[in-house]
Amino acid sequence: MSGSRLKDDNYLQISAWMLTELELKGNELLVYALIHGFSQDGKSEFHGSLSYIEAWTNSTKAGVIKVLKSLLEKGLIQRSVVVKNGVQEIHYWSSRSRNTTEESTKFTQ
Repeated sequence: MSGSRLKDDNYLQISAWMLTELELKGNELLVYALIHGFSQDGKSEFHGSLSYIEAWTNSTKAGVIKVLKSLLEKGLIQRSVVVKNGVQEIHYWSSRSRNTTEESTKFTQ
């Protein structure tokens, strides 16, 4: 678990609605903001490694997996499995970026 994967000019944006409407905090907030930042255009997806998320949250692999599972169960993020050249990648995006759940539609109305 090292911050060496992060560059000094890397950043993520936390919007007020993530706190007030989604009521996220701690590592759930950081992971959601990270995924939403990559997917907010409605087309792109986050497909970084668990170790990249570990670096952002200063957490362990198990901790990151727990947060991802929680965000998935809450319907705040979604995922797909993509196989490229025989290698499996998991892609994540925020539900809000795709307007794919009832919860996400209320943010855009």
